[in-house]
Amino acid sequence: MASVKRRAGKRRVGAVVFDCDGVLLVSNRLKAAVFREALAEKGFHPQDIARFSRYQTSNFGISRYRLFEDFLAWPDLVVRPQADRDALVAAYARLLRGRYTRCATTPGMREVLDGLAARGLPLFVVSGSDGNELREVFAERGLAGRFRAIHGSPASKAENLRLVAAELGRELPLEDVWFIGDAEADLVAAEAVGARFAYADHFSTAKPRMRQLATERGFPVIRDLRGLPALLDA
Repeated sequence: MASVKRRAGKRRVGAVVFDCDGVLLVSNRLKAAVFREALAEKGFHPQDIARFSRYQTSNFGISRYRLFEDFLAWPDLVVRPQADRDALVAAYARLLRGRYTRCATTPGMREVLDGLAARGLPLFVVSGSDGNELREVFAERGLAGRFRAIHGSPASKAENLRLVAAELGRELPLEDVWFIGDAEADLVAAEAVGARFAYADHFSTAKPRMRQLATERGFPVIRDLRGLPALLDA
């Protein structure tokens, strides 16, 4: 779906949607390491693992299902073990699970969420992480109750933002909804539904690209979530 042009100027905030990794949790480097570990466990060559890691970190926000499918479609892998997408997804989930529950939250995250909730704003998560896994992790961390809904893969972020629209009872474009992300996939999803986008820079693995896009397209940049309340009030 083509992006929807939005009118300039201040507008009320109807809801806030958050990406997870790099926005709510300090988990980007963790996940990059676990992707490498999963491929090594299944016997892939270090050269292919290093190449995939570069691809994965520059494409954060795309689901593990899609990333592993892309990797297995490469025709020039040095070694091609007997491991399909589902085997890689299962290995990745097993290696990630305990560490995902324990990784740090981003600075001020809980306080910012509590402040936004006190204003009566509906809060959502839309992530490239596996949806069931994410809901379990957020429940274990005591975070699930802060969100009206938590959506993840295998659905795409744009598909999940459309679910958010349905849950809000809104038609597209979502001109009063902010999507806070740290990757180009987040920007693309926001544009697909006409949501407003803000880039959280500090933990992003794609800083040069996202900073360039911010300059070209004019979307706001915050260092981390502590800058969000002022942005929403601007």
